Amino acid sequence: MLELPPDIRLKFEDRLDYLFAEVTGPRDSRDISTAYWQRIAEQCGKRKTRKLMVVENLGDFDGERDMADMVDAIIAMGMDRLKVAFVIGRVEEMARLEHGEILAIERGANGRVFESTSLAERWLRHGGE
Repeated sequence: MLELPPDIRLKFEDRLDYLFAEVTGPRDSRDISTAYWQRIAEQCGKRKTRKLMVVENLGDFDGERDMADMVDAIIAMGMDRLKVAFVIGRVEEMARLEHGEILAIERGANGRVFESTSLAERWLRHGGE
């Protein structure tokens, strides 16, 4: 399991019918994303989570982005068995993440990206399975 750098914070909160995870920090990279998703997958397994909201508030990405590779890695962690709402803190990243959403759905996952936690929560609670 990759280590999370000390300037990256990940917190978990059990909500009414889903697990809430928030990651914050001044930067992002492939290793940071992989490390925080590994910890989320671990917590989902321990808590027998079926629905998950991930809020990402990270700074600029360092290195090359490979959305297909990242989606495959997240699915390999078992995230395709959950209903996942991903909330991005940086609106300028939305188009890239919507591309990731399409790739994930094509691979059998049930996830969506959102610009707000309220929309994400509504979809988690009332949206289609």
